[in-house]
Amino acid sequence: MSKLTIGHLSDMHLIGEKGAEGTMLKLKDAGGDPQGSLERCLKELAEERPDLLLITGDMCHEGTAADYDGLRETIEKHLPGVPVLASLGNHDVRDAFRKGFLGDTYGGDHPYCDMLELGGFRFISIDSAYEKKLTGNVGDDQLDWLEKAVLPHAPKGNVLLTHHPMCPELSRSGMEMSPRLERIIRGGGFAALFNGHVHRSCVSEAAGVLHITGQSLSFDIEVRNRTCYYTTRGGYHYCTVNNDGAFFIESRITCPKGEVFLEKQF
Repeated sequence: MSKLTIGHLSDMHLIGEKGAEGTMLKLKDAGGDPQGSLERCLKELAEERPDLLLITGDMCHEGTAADYDGLRETIEKHLPGVPVLASLGNHDVRDAFRKGFLGDTYGGDHPYCDMLELGGFRFISIDSAYEKKLTGNVGDDQLDWLEKAVLPHAPKGNVLLTHHPMCPELSRSGMEMSPRLERIIRGGGFAALFNGHVHRSCVSEAAGVLHITGQSLSFDIEVRNRTCYYTTRGGYHYCTVNNDGAFFIESRITCPKGEVFLEKQF
């Protein structure tokens, strides 16, 4: 494999059986359409057929097992056979995700961690949003698992998925990197860190590693002058990893019309 192509989706916030409330109702009333944005994204990706799909959380907004099953079917319809790895967000329901998306009869609300290997990379997902708070955290049990998961280092590097960003610039609503997690990342042979949560596309660095924060498919949050502007604009990332290990990140827009439907000051 001379290069690896990745579709990076985040913060889809699909409205399911329970209907829209709060912010999601305001989005819907303003003409926002998370399901339509997802369909457009997957149709575009189907034309290029990426090698891998990464999803960094908040897939279904407080969804049911049926909602997650519907998401899985939608992805398989457009990208049959493409491997998918997800991390879970603060609006994901772990039991419903396991039953609907993974087909796990037993389900369970415990933290979700997983990994897969492709193209010389090992992609590892941990659950920074298990406590379902605005800011993230990774407990010792997950870090015990992560320490083992990184070994031996993948030939081209390990890649970590979380919902919450870890770079200092996004610390207000991200995740403060504990000393232990920082040691694991610095010594774990990581090539990149993928995340979402803040609803805007950012590329930075954390613990000396490339840090990629995904665009939200459902709605953007623009931050200016201590005010958050929630808009109906949405999109995703298309990533190409060259044979030399260099990452090229494209931000693609599925809903270009960015009407402001909510403002919050901080």
